[in-house]
Amino acid sequence: MVEDKNLKANLTVITVNWYSMEFLEPLFSNLNKKAKWPRKIKYLVIDNTNGEDKQLPALKQKNLNLTICPNNTKGEKGSFAHSLGLNTAMDKLETEYGLIVDPDIHIFKDNWDSFCIDIINNEGCFAVGTTYPQWQLGKYHNSPNPVFCFFKSEDYKTINADWTAYSKNPFVNFFNFCRRQILRFGIFINRKRYQKYPAVRKIFGSLEQIIGVCSNDTGSKIASKAKRNNLKAILFKAILPDDELITGKSDSIINLAEQFELYYYNKEPILTHRYSTGSKIWKTQKGHDLKFWKQQITNLERELTIN
Repeated sequence: MVEDKNLKANLTVITVNWYSMEFLEPLFSNLNKKAKWPRKIKYLVIDNTNGEDKQLPALKQKNLNLTICPNNTKGEKGSFAHSLGLNTAMDKLETEYGLIVDPDIHIFKDNWDSFCIDIINNEGCFAVGTTYPQWQLGKYHNSPNPVFCFFKSEDYKTINADWTAYSKNPFVNFFNFCRRQILRFGIFINRKRYQKYPAVRKIFGSLEQIIGVCSNDTGSKIASKAKRNNLKAILFKAILPDDELITGKSDSIINLAEQFELYYYNKEPILTHRYSTGSKIWKTQKGHDLKFWKQQITNLERELTIN
């Protein structure tokens, strides 16, 4: 489809690149295919390799309304570098709406763009999207995280949204480290045990309410502002393998919920996040198996088409 240059974009999709080309091509294809108004979408890639990723320029050949912005992270890595990239993107945002996404997601929801705009307008919320799953004890659960965060740009600029992760104060970090050890029993309360035992969820979910946020990952400052100012967010639900919503459903749905991240809203699947992590407490058996993840997506898309 040839891009109509006279059609004004009203949505910017933002993602941060760190040698992520194998995800970016299918991501943008997926977003365009599922969008109601694909020609009103701009894509902004913040390149945290600062131009070192030689594969990235190939995206410009995909006939997208695309801007690649090299970004010098000045030696920062992980969540610190990611948040720097997102803050850079916020300064460049010019469209009415914005969507921040991780490269390793797949959208199942048809017309996801109009769907999110309708939610914001009808619900009077400042953002809609995913938050950290309940099994990630100690992280914020009240505000969209960078996996999928759709917002009205003016509202986000009004609250001076700052994606900065964690603190560089060693005393604060040590205090939070101690609280995490109490909350998670070191590494004993991991994702597998949380998903398997309802008693673990009840006990440690209650303990989390007492201890509070002690793992201030990307977006925690925004989540704190939202809580202080009673800002409403609509959050997709991270599905556990034994959730009644997927009881008796296909193996693909169960696998996505158990091995990766699967999000629902109003009883329908919205998106999956691969979330391949090396963390001992969050990793799963198939978490690094990209082929397996893609196969579950293919299977579920086929099921959704049939139904």
